[in-house]
Amino acid sequence: MIELLEKLGDYPPFSLLDNVAFSKIDASSVVAYYTGETVLVDIGQSFDKIFVIIKGSVASYNSNDEMIDIYHEHDTFGGIAYLKSLPVESKFIVHEELICYEIPTSTFAELCNDYHSFRDYFFHSLAQKVDNIKTKQEFSSMGDLMIARVERTLLHSVCIVPAKTLVTVALKQSIEYSSSVILVDNSNGYGIVTDTNLRKYILLEDNSSTAIGDVQTTPIVSIKEDELLFNVLMLMTQQSIKHLPVVNDSNEILGILELIDVVSFFSSQTHLITAQIENSTSLESLILVSKKVIIIIDALHSKGVKTRYIAKLISGINKKIYAKLFGFIAPAEWHNKSALILLGSEGREEQILRTDQDNAIIFEDSFNPLDINEVTNSFIKALDEIGYPRCKGEVMMINPKWHQNLSKYKEMIDDWIENQSSDSMMDMAIFFDSLCVAGNAKLYIRLRDSLISGVKSHPIILKHFAKSIESFDEALGIFSTFSTKKGHKNEIDIKKTALFPLIHGVRSLSLEFGIVHTNTFERIKELNNIGFLSREDALEMIESLEVINTIRLHSALKQQQLGDEITNFVSLSNMGKMQRDVLKDALKTISHFKKLLKYHFQLSMVS
Repeated sequence: MIELLEKLGDYPPFSLLDNVAFSKIDASSVVAYYTGETVLVDIGQSFDKIFVIIKGSVASYNSNDEMIDIYHEHDTFGGIAYLKSLPVESKFIVHEELICYEIPTSTFAELCNDYHSFRDYFFHSLAQKVDNIKTKQEFSSMGDLMIARVERTLLHSVCIVPAKTLVTVALKQSIEYSSSVILVDNSNGYGIVTDTNLRKYILLEDNSSTAIGDVQTTPIVSIKEDELLFNVLMLMTQQSIKHLPVVNDSNEILGILELIDVVSFFSSQTHLITAQIENSTSLESLILVSKKVIIIIDALHSKGVKTRYIAKLISGINKKIYAKLFGFIAPAEWHNKSALILLGSEGREEQILRTDQDNAIIFEDSFNPLDINEVTNSFIKALDEIGYPRCKGEVMMINPKWHQNLSKYKEMIDDWIENQSSDSMMDMAIFFDSLCVAGNAKLYIRLRDSLISGVKSHPIILKHFAKSIESFDEALGIFSTFSTKKGHKNEIDIKKTALFPLIHGVRSLSLEFGIVHTNTFERIKELNNIGFLSREDALEMIESLEVINTIRLHSALKQQQLGDEITNFVSLSNMGKMQRDVLKDALKTISHFKKLLKYHFQLSMVS
């Protein structure tokens, strides 16, 4: 049975044990089989064994025969009830024919006594449970990285000069090529000039007529196109090479591969793609590079990186994409007289996978460009090509509502505060989450400050603004069971039931207190700093948001891999017991937060 147990070691809490512990389990446990509908443990009984599912599923029911939870492959049950010496409050019935390990409680108690981390797992906080879920994901993407090869998109431009070229002339040419090294074309092959060689040149007593060939390193070490990147990394590391020429089958120089790019590829590729965005010289090359962002997302998520850090990295890349697009498309006279802003999840720096475009542009009052329709249409079409779907609500700069001068925007803000309609509140929420990424940021800051001061002068608006947190039902029903909608068996809309009330609630409080951060995590921290939230509540909310975002991203990536439409519905059936427990904890935190908001904003008094 030890071979079966080795697979169990990949999953917590058994991943916290060693071979000695598994030998104890192997000596005392049995593998059992049960048919469907078998009652394993009834209400009022005690666990005399701990169950670990190998195959099949087990459902738990309360005294009203309502399903409370369902346990799948690798799930463990019975441990907490045994450790707390509690009688069973649920009935455990085989849902699908079951094969499981049965670990005697005596063995389980011995393991808990000998391995405190194993015992403590059953009492972990929400944050610790999240970390345990991610531990087993850490290296799952390394296989793909190990077979990646050198391709031309990784290469930098190369400056090649004859050996007799003066050093000063060669340096000028390398600047024109934006090349970090110089290759020297000798009659018998190539040499290379790096910073080390140039330091030698500077130290020469008389260097006014020195030829580049006199300071080169030769012969060069080079590699063929299509070489395995892992082999390249080993070569550059072993020989302390930072710049490696790449040649084709005819031994012609194709470009330079730099060590920092290779290392970046094996980490997350963020530096590489950022560099390629910054070095893009055409709209076409920018679009090509931008489509690679999904590689980073998948790799980082597979390694168990927290979604808020992934979002931060991706947001930084997206901002560079938008700024570069603005530089390519917007006429020069626009750059100091307008501000390009991102709205919604992009403005909050929380977008990971590409969702709808949400953008706008603000003009100086004295600036009225005649080519506004042509430029904004070109900008949106470029985003189309990169892969950003158009906003169904038309919150894009091609909509006249979202390309106005400063005074017109201020009039719109005053109208939001005056009318307090559902549409006005939605527009206010969209704008309050905005972020300037290109152009004159002072224009944006003046508008943002105008909104905050307007709300402070009319605080009643906050009740209407926060009211929408009550728009959707909660995902947890009575007895902490999941509530699903008709047509979505074992699925919940994680955006409407969990993400929206948390984000909008924090947004509402931030507007009230004049918090200028747009990122929800940063807003929560600031609410703690000003004393509105306790440190414990703030940490719980941060971890709850992390849980929701992680589950949502995991589901979206799976839908994308299958070629399905990406939706906000996540499957409960595909989650392990620990993931469902973590999700329940997060939903309970959000439910508690909603009650706090209802009391704080007195929402019961708002019609």
